[in-house]
Amino acid sequence: MSAYSILRTAIEQKKAVAFTLHDKPQVASPHALGKGDGVEKVLMYRGVDAHEKRVPAQGQWDCIAVSELSDVKLLADEPFHQGHPDAAQRAGIREVDIEL
Repeated sequence: MSAYSILRTAIEQKKAVAFTLHDKPQVASPHALGKGDGVEKVLMYRGVDAHEKRVPAQGQWDCIAVSELSDVKLLADEPFHQGHPDAAQRAGIREVDIEL
C-alpha cells in the first residue's frame, strides 16, 4: 500500500499515523490530502497533543510533500488530534482529494 493510500485511509478513519521524515520518526494526525503546485501533499498536525482542556497543545500544522515521508503506518491506539487548521495552513493544498 502506498503512503498516499495509507494517509487517505487514516483521514477516512480519523487515525493517527507514524512515519519517518528526514530520518526522524514522527507521529501526526492527517486532515487533508491532495495536490499543491503539482505535488501530492498532506496537511497534518504533528507533535504532542493535549487532551485535557487546561493544557495547550504542543504541536503544529504542517503541509508536507507525501514523497518526503517513508515508513507510513496507521496507529490504532494513538489519539487523533481533533483541531481545525485555518485557511492559511490549508493553502498548501490547492486540489483537495479528501479532507476533514
